Amino acid sequence: MKIVRAFIASFISLLMIGLHTAALAQSPGIDGFSAQTSIGEQRFEEQFRSVPAGASAREHLRRLTAEPHIAGTKEDYATAVYVRDQMRSFGLQAELKEYQVWLNYPKTDPIVELVAPRRERLSVREAILKEDPTSSNRKITPLFNGYAATGDVTAPLVYANYGLPPDYEALEKAGVEVKGKIVIVRYGNSFRGVKAKVAQDHGAVGCIIYSDPADDGYAQGDVYPKGPWRPVASGQRGSVQFLFQYPGDPLTPGKPAIPGTPRISLQEAYADIPRIPVQPLAYDEARKLIEPLKGPVRPKGFQGAFPFPYHVGGTNDVRVHLKTDMDYASRTLWDVEARIDGNSEKDRWVVMGNHRDAWVFGAVDPNSGTATMLETARAFGQLLKSGWQPRRTIILCSWDGEEYGLIGSTEWAEENAAELQQKGVAYLNVDVAVNGPNYSASSVPSLWKLIRAATRDVKDPKTGKSVYQQWQDRAREQRSETDPNDNAEANIGALGSGSDFTPFLQHLGVASTDMGFGGDYGVYHSAFDSFYWMTHFGDPDFAYHVAAAQLWGTMAMRLADAEGLPFDYTDYASQIREYFNDSMKLARARRLDSGVDEKATNDAIKNFADEAARVERERQRLAAESNRSSSSEARLHRLNDALMNAERAFIDDRGLIGRPWYKHEIYAPGTFTGYAAQPLTDFRQAIDDRNTTNLKDGLARVVAAIDRATEVLRKARE
Repeated sequence: MKIVRAFIASFISLLMIGLHTAALAQSPGIDGFSAQTSIGEQRFEEQFRSVPAGASAREHLRRLTAEPHIAGTKEDYATAVYVRDQMRSFGLQAELKEYQVWLNYPKTDPIVELVAPRRERLSVREAILKEDPTSSNRKITPLFNGYAATGDVTAPLVYANYGLPPDYEALEKAGVEVKGKIVIVRYGNSFRGVKAKVAQDHGAVGCIIYSDPADDGYAQGDVYPKGPWRPVASGQRGSVQFLFQYPGDPLTPGKPAIPGTPRISLQEAYADIPRIPVQPLAYDEARKLIEPLKGPVRPKGFQGAFPFPYHVGGTNDVRVHLKTDMDYASRTLWDVEARIDGNSEKDRWVVMGNHRDAWVFGAVDPNSGTATMLETARAFGQLLKSGWQPRRTIILCSWDGEEYGLIGSTEWAEENAAELQQKGVAYLNVDVAVNGPNYSASSVPSLWKLIRAATRDVKDPKTGKSVYQQWQDRAREQRSETDPNDNAEANIGALGSGSDFTPFLQHLGVASTDMGFGGDYGVYHSAFDSFYWMTHFGDPDFAYHVAAAQLWGTMAMRLADAEGLPFDYTDYASQIREYFNDSMKLARARRLDSGVDEKATNDAIKNFADEAARVERERQRLAAESNRSSSSEARLHRLNDALMNAERAFIDDRGLIGRPWYKHEIYAPGTFTGYAAQPLTDFRQAIDDRNTTNLKDGLARVVAAIDRATEVLRKARE
């Protein structure tokens, strides 16, 4: 009887395997794979996606957020060791990589003091909430800004809205002088380093940055701990490095911060960091400064959510004392690097990265991404044990020092620049993996199809639909008011800066992506970005951490295993054409179009589009062949290299005009855009600056980059 039961069980098992194999054979193939290899890839991907688990991700996050772990501290080192040891336990080779970089911590609590019309010292500490156990941790720093200067100033106060150039123009029109005064500006609309630079350039002697409740506080919804939004006694820490000049260690621009690398002087480094004191403040304290301001009533767009009309000040009625005392020193950072060697193309790298350091606990930013990376690595480890090995090498990197200025990733990329330019297939970034259920992505256009294909194959954990369908439904719902018949795909954003893809794409020309699941999130860079917040608002059952790991790993596997790399430059050409058309509309509106050679630019874009279409047809044909000849294999290998190197062709070795560290002519942040991309950067920046000389030069640089990319693709077909 036991033999019969065993036979029946064996027969059913074989039948199920057969049915599963037949189902795989009938399912659509995966881009870049032949019909035969698609079956094997689908099996491995399904096995991979079965491993990540909510309970495991939860435990990783609990461990990672137990203590504040600012870059360069012993608590930060402990998280590096934890990540390294976890990677090793999964069967991956993992090591620490050290860099010596210039960092600041506050020596003492900064002073923000109202001197007139009354004297009151304001708090630079966040509240302790009984509901959130970690909010009472004694290692939580006072509110401070990375790379702010030491200073002690007393001056009249001016409210400058978001602290961007148009805001100062509005103040000038209102007759308000900023020079010699302290400005108070609100977070939002640009990176805080831009706010510090613009304040300094306008002659301000100090800058206070606060979170207005209109932007992430009670005007958005219930505040923490009742809801996910910023409570009154909560501020936003963050770096004020001038990222739009260059990221990374301020003393080693363009070079790795390792022994033997010469350091520039602090005087030279002031091109990248402020000279004036800059200080963040919670909005309950900021109100005490803004409410008594007199002077003109706020210009259009200056009003926040406080229940009184904002005035801009500039008189002696409100005077403020601002003192910051910073401890600057060379400090050690620790990246973690784990490798899975490829079996046939070991010298081609797919790099995955997430930063690990946080201003306080960082449950959302960044350790939702770190927990996700560890679940991805655990799944890779299970695959390795089952016999899988990728065609190309996968490198998983846990970066340090991102919060100060993308330091760990920048130093690693600068140290490995020559190899990355030769071997780098793509860089897949996750910063914030999860703070809600809404998927979004940013990417170079050549990888749009890869992202959309992966999201079709991963389930949304709440609805049972694919992540892609949920993403599309949400996008169409948001657009339905303007176009009820809209069937366009969900938008994939442009890559600007503010996260670790920056050195890979914009300095070295390695195709890059960024992604995550978002939602209502108002505790950014505060002590309340905690394990408690995540378990009550962000992802209580950690289901979206699982989905993020499944997506991230699926994308990496397809890039690492595909016979024909899943890059499509036809999308790139279409996007460049759209960028150029939009830029020309702005140029015409500003009457700057007379010197623009539109025909030459459109011809270059058309040539690129035509060549991209030819290469795409060739890639699909070669990848689909089940039994390629040696000549076809060589041709496919040459084509894959061209698909990698076309992105490199957008790099201008001279660097962007006035910003030589940034070299990508299609994607970079603008001087004042902060994290946001300013596509066709040199050309568009010249339009914004109304600089007719740079306009011609900038467009010529963009056209030359497009021509280089076209030539790279053309040579692949020879």
